[in-house]
Amino acid sequence: MSDFTQPRITERKYLTIPPTSLTANGTVNGLITIANTYCFKVGQVVLFKSGAIHKIAKIQRILSETQFVVIEKSESITTNKKLDMSGFLTGSTVELTEVKRPVIDLLEIQRQVYEEEPTVALRSHLVDWLGRSYDASNPIPVQLSDGSIDIGTVNADLNVQLTHLDNSPAIGDVHDSIRIGGLSGFEANVTSTNRLKVDTIVSTADSPKESIMCANDVVADYVWQEIDGVRRITKITWSSVSVATELALSSASVERNYTYQNIDPFDLINRVDTLLLVP
Repeated sequence: MSDFTQPRITERKYLTIPPTSLTANGTVNGLITIANTYCFKVGQVVLFKSGAIHKIAKIQRILSETQFVVIEKSESITTNKKLDMSGFLTGSTVELTEVKRPVIDLLEIQRQVYEEEPTVALRSHLVDWLGRSYDASNPIPVQLSDGSIDIGTVNADLNVQLTHLDNSPAIGDVHDSIRIGGLSGFEANVTSTNRLKVDTIVSTADSPKESIMCANDVVADYVWQEIDGVRRITKITWSSVSVATELALSSASVERNYTYQNIDPFDLINRVDTLLLVP
């Protein structure tokens, strides 16, 4: 990504560009590949170095964010003559010393910014640093940092792309996660299968009891007892580590005790729930 905070020109001069390494071998057609062409401009006279070999050339065209074409210094940028740069291999450098910007006739400037028919107007829409118009395939880059936007209620179909990878597609990228509720550890994480893997989500219920019994990590322990020859559940204990963590407790559980009539037909008399929160 280009560093747009780096100054490249003043009102009258192109600023110095320090030696920049070639990331691929130069070609017989003058094609040069570097990490980023942001500070380079058509018409600049640049210096190539490879050990003791030096060559001066003129930039004829910027092809992309990483490639440009050079010609002989004495040639016009409209020439078809090629400059052999195959002697400059990967690791060679290209640099620019501070130099005065060329004078451009005012009529030439008007011609350059004129938008052809059917527009018939001086171009006034935004373009990126390579001169490409912004559109659906080349959107304006937007980044939010240390702030928030309150848009209100918006009904829209969103196409959101999430990734489970760090440092992809750009170095420094961090995998995505969606905060659903609870503490920082209770998030839905993107997995390599392009699905959301919910590790732990604590319910937003109104009481600790409901939170425990609705938690995704709830564990239920059963106690059985034989009553008049019939096995019955007499107690169930539900516990949740995530709820205990969120409430800063050593344990959080709900104990449910059942009381039966000890004669046929063994009817349930009552059920009592007890909330157990241990600091």
